[in-house]
Amino acid sequence: MNASSRPPATVSVDVDPVDLHLLGYGFLGLPADPLVYTAALPRLAEVFARCGVHATFFVVGRDAEAHAAILRALIAGGHEIASHSLSHPMPFVRVPRSRLVHELAESKQRLEAACGGEVVGFRAPNWDISPRAVISLAETGYRYDASAFPSPLLIPARALLALKAHDPRAALRMRPWPFTLHRQPFRWRDGSHEVFQFPISVTPWLRFLVYHTTRYLIGEKRFLKHLDGFARRGESLFYPLHAVDALGLTEDKVDTRLARHPGMEKSLADKLAMLEASLRPIAARFESLTYREQLDRLEGVASRERKAAT
Repeated sequence: MNASSRPPATVSVDVDPVDLHLLGYGFLGLPADPLVYTAALPRLAEVFARCGVHATFFVVGRDAEAHAAILRALIAGGHEIASHSLSHPMPFVRVPRSRLVHELAESKQRLEAACGGEVVGFRAPNWDISPRAVISLAETGYRYDASAFPSPLLIPARALLALKAHDPRAALRMRPWPFTLHRQPFRWRDGSHEVFQFPISVTPWLRFLVYHTTRYLIGEKRFLKHLDGFARRGESLFYPLHAVDALGLTEDKVDTRLARHPGMEKSLADKLAMLEASLRPIAARFESLTYREQLDRLEGVASRERKAAT
């Protein structure tokens, strides 16, 4: 297949530092941990280059200035930097509006200053998004959101996080039901507010999530079957992973409390091998694009259709 005959796929990385992962599990007041920037992101850049993948990295704005060099290196490698909020608050949907606007606008500003270019995309911490938050995205200048989790499996996912957490209160206060059940990209509107939505990929009937966390739970044959289904239907694929998927608990001396996170029981070599074995078939079946490249393409199609209609 040539690129033009393949549906698009976007691989994305939630760049949650170790301390913020542990915050999600209820461990508070930890200092900022640089490991995902100093160790994981360079490894991911190497794997992506070998596999021919251009990815979108969702970065917490508080870290932008300190790690501007690696962020600019990723952009130079054909990747996109987008926002993952300013401080990764949980639960995100409970953040008061004044703080929510600050989280969105300040993260965008810091990332743009660090990267030297416009930031147009956003993903909420823990997929915790609501119409109120999307309106604030539009008002602060974002063009797309990649937070939608269109599956009833969001409910047990929230419950599992709460069960694993040292303090489950934040997990239990997150939005427990999906923001949308749309499986493919769509334009979300509320009055004058408009933001393009890119949902995480789920299968058509069972709504099984096709992303790297579930890849630890299923075999290669089933994984490839899911990919073949998306490619056969001509559907876009959106495949997220976490930066900690390129860290080894022992090899990188990661805080041992993160052992409860999916995949952290595996050796670093096994994790990187599984990642590459997952990305290569994606690159073979789909055209690899960042979210921004997908957005620009979809907006170009819509513009041509409007001109044709007039």
